[in-house]
Amino acid sequence: MILSEELKEIFKDLEEQGWEPRLCDTAVPFYDGGVPCGSPNGVGDVECEMAMMPREYLPMNRVFMATVTGDSMKDANIFAGDIVVVESGVSISDGDIVLVRIDGECTLKSYCEDENGNPWLVPQNAEYDAFPLKESQSIYVAGKVRDIIRQAPRIKYNACQKYIRKARAKQSEPEEISQVQISKTIREIAPTITVARQWYAVFREMMEVGVVKKWDYDGFCVMVKEEVPDHKHLPTRLELQRMAVGSFVKSPKFWTESDAPVKGKRFETYKKLAELTKGMLER
Repeated sequence: MILSEELKEIFKDLEEQGWEPRLCDTAVPFYDGGVPCGSPNGVGDVECEMAMMPREYLPMNRVFMATVTGDSMKDANIFAGDIVVVESGVSISDGDIVLVRIDGECTLKSYCEDENGNPWLVPQNAEYDAFPLKESQSIYVAGKVRDIIRQAPRIKYNACQKYIRKARAKQSEPEEISQVQISKTIREIAPTITVARQWYAVFREMMEVGVVKKWDYDGFCVMVKEEVPDHKHLPTRLELQRMAVGSFVKSPKFWTESDAPVKGKRFETYKKLAELTKGMLER
């Protein structure tokens, strides 16, 4: 089968991501009425559909597929709803999972012979008992399981929403600002500060993004002094506190001149210093 260019690109992308895509190009008999409905060589009146499988996954002998019912093989990781790929016309040995028809009824079990050489069918679920195969029974081994195809579950809406909310919350968390960014911001803004109180704009924006603790004037003053110890207008707790009135108590984005402790050009200066601080911290 010739792949379209679009499909080739999809396969290429998957391979680069570590997947092993395969093209389903071979038709295989599929009995969807429960495990199993006979063998492909003698199914009587039982109808089957055809399912597509990758050619390289199939053995040389004939195969068919059937849907699993029941839970007798759950400890072998075979569950109701799974699809088993069964190879027919092959020899079986201890430990093989086989599909057997006994007196007209089909079952999927492990095959094992006891110490006397007597064949048994063994479930992989402690709630079920193993049972021997007797000569008085009509027994037909349809084949042994070569592969298991697990049906993809449909995830509940609420479960998906839980992960979406978690991702959104994580995305809304501010990225951690490094000490290098903080130090660089203080040193670059320092030359523009002409009055000690102007440091309030820097302090308030740094408090907004979590660089300094809430209303930790002393901590901020120490931080600035460590970075620019010779600055002529170092901040003090008293000078900073005097600016925390009116709209300046709020986040800088909510500052309004009508309710600010400074007006006109002085107000614009504080706004620009806050915006400059934010921009530097986000770089």
